[in-house]
Amino acid sequence: MELGLKGRIAFVTGASRGIGAEIASALAAEGVSLALFGRDLLRCNALAARLVERNPDIRAVVCELDMQQPDQLARAVAKAGDALGGCDILVNCAGGATRGRLEDIPEDAWELNFNVKPLGLVRVTRNCLPLLRKSNQARIINVAGTRGREPGTFSVMSSPINLATLGVTKALANELGPQGITVNAINPGSTDTGRWIELVKMTAKDRQISTDEAKKYLNREVPLGRVVMPEDIAGLAVFLASSHAGMITGVAINVDGGRSRSI
Repeated sequence: MELGLKGRIAFVTGASRGIGAEIASALAAEGVSLALFGRDLLRCNALAARLVERNPDIRAVVCELDMQQPDQLARAVAKAGDALGGCDILVNCAGGATRGRLEDIPEDAWELNFNVKPLGLVRVTRNCLPLLRKSNQARIINVAGTRGREPGTFSVMSSPINLATLGVTKALANELGPQGITVNAINPGSTDTGRWIELVKMTAKDRQISTDEAKKYLNREVPLGRVVMPEDIAGLAVFLASSHAGMITGVAINVDGGRSRSI
């Protein structure tokens, strides 16, 4: 299937590792040039080099961006826009949440995490809008999480963060639709990144079982029987960025192997 992505330009936040890096890799394989935004310049530079080596027709630029430093935003977006000549796709992947029960989460963790998502997501999007408005196939893809819809154990922080992200997604879809910009969200379930290992350890401690037993328990919770892989999420992101998704906007799609219980 021709996706209409060759020659497009994408900005990806949280690109240094995990889901963000996998989405960047999948877009590069479709001929998309990239601006990789992240705090870890060593990882971002290494990823940029790998992507250009594998896909010689694309360009990749690295832009340092710490969401806790909003003054970096305008400079980072301007650098990316000048280097690549525009922006067709914005993938907001930066951010997470401190897992744990309420009394176990440090007070300062709330402000730190909310500054990245949803507040950082809003700030990045606002800075990118002038570039997106110039595109004839503009896409915004926000990576949220299933706990925004279904709070669970250890999700007292991730639930409101992702719920707010879903609200922003829907509101922006309504606001930007008349300008031809689609805005959608992806809700990953438990995904095989560093945060998966963290969840396994917490589950093992909470249930007083081994980590192997905790992995088996968590996988049994998923109808498809396994943890989500970053490439499962990247595949959906590529489709939402493609020419075939032009009439999809304002939706949040779960990628969780069926674990969510709601319709």
